[in-house]
Amino acid sequence: MKFFKLFLLFTIHYSLFTSFLYAAKLDLFSEIDLKTDSYQNLIYGANQNKQTYYLEDSRLGFVIKNIKLEKTNDSSMDVGIVLNSLSAGGISTKTVTGPQFSDAINRYSSVDGTPFVKEAYVKIYKFLKPGVTAVFGRQSFMLGQGIALSDNGAGIPGVKLEMENLLGRIKMDVFGFRIWKEPEFAKTYGAAVYYPAVEGLWNLYYVFEHDKTTGRELNYIAKSRLKKFAGIRYFLSHKRLNFDGELVLQDGSAVKTSGEKVKYKGHAFLIKGAWIQKLGKFGDSKMRLSFGKSSGNDSGAGGEDKAFFPSFGHKYKAIERDGFGDIIGATLYDIIKTTDTLNGLPEGSSGMYVVNLGMTLPYKKLLLAVDVFRFRVTKNIVSKAGNIGQETDFKISYPMSEHFKLTAVYSAFKPGDIFYGNPQATKLISFLANAKF
Repeated sequence: MKFFKLFLLFTIHYSLFTSFLYAAKLDLFSEIDLKTDSYQNLIYGANQNKQTYYLEDSRLGFVIKNIKLEKTNDSSMDVGIVLNSLSAGGISTKTVTGPQFSDAINRYSSVDGTPFVKEAYVKIYKFLKPGVTAVFGRQSFMLGQGIALSDNGAGIPGVKLEMENLLGRIKMDVFGFRIWKEPEFAKTYGAAVYYPAVEGLWNLYYVFEHDKTTGRELNYIAKSRLKKFAGIRYFLSHKRLNFDGELVLQDGSAVKTSGEKVKYKGHAFLIKGAWIQKLGKFGDSKMRLSFGKSSGNDSGAGGEDKAFFPSFGHKYKAIERDGFGDIIGATLYDIIKTTDTLNGLPEGSSGMYVVNLGMTLPYKKLLLAVDVFRFRVTKNIVSKAGNIGQETDFKISYPMSEHFKLTAVYSAFKPGDIFYGNPQATKLISFLANAKF
């Protein structure tokens, strides 16, 4: 109810405001995800638990466009506000209590349906000079494929400058954000350059992640850290073929609570390919293949940390993991929590190999999808075990229109030898209704 009261209040204010801004226009959009998940045998240390919950994720956005800035040289402004409401209630008397979901939930002030501001920004075109666009405020942001930096669907406050047509066709973004990390903000800033080649798009970037909070790294406690990420990405899209490759190098240093300095020396890469080919009676079907790897530590904490581990890479969607596998939700460097370590892996494990092979088959009005994932750790300083396991996801989607879709998911994760006690397979049954306009 609070959500719709805010919507009504905003609409009234907008109606009064536009009587003065006759040239401006309003873009309105909304999206609702209604989701039921049931997990069996979630792994956490020596225990395996079940978790069932119902999730409502509602987003409502307003963008007032083309507001003329009369004291400038033909500049204009957009003002955007996106409200978000999350309700993670239970089925029967159950609530979301599993440690596997705590990190994602703790990013929000509440998950009881109370609306909060996901984005609130001002976007100015021809800022100071033609070809420069400035965005101020809380905004959505993802760098490359999200390996090093992403807002993770919650928006991040900061500034971004977009500069077009530098030295011909080159585009450049300069950005700086303040991201909350208990007990204070961490600073992230950098630049990205985009060059459209004859075929495909090149993207180079450099990011600084400056964090003065005392907290855990994989093998030690640091009182401050400065991580630097240099990345290069190449993206190519044709009618029947997509390619996306990205390499990231991690540099910088941390200071332990003892005062000892640790140098970061890590790397990660991710290659994705997708193509369309005819497959029997299914006709044109989409095939996909992905391979990624990140570096890990081959010894205990010393003067060098080789484990690739960004603090703000893409890994969440609402209160759930968002990555490789609907259960594991892997990035190139961490998974859903199976222990209380920073990367969710058993103690002493760092770095990962990720392989995905999948296909989507059209069948009448349905889309049938199957994906197989294999996961291994790069380094394990406790034992020789390295196999995280294999996950298989089956999905059936019914897109009733471009505005409404139903999806059913069955996933099974078979744990490997890295987990102690030979745990049972983790299973997930999920139903999703998505509506948007």
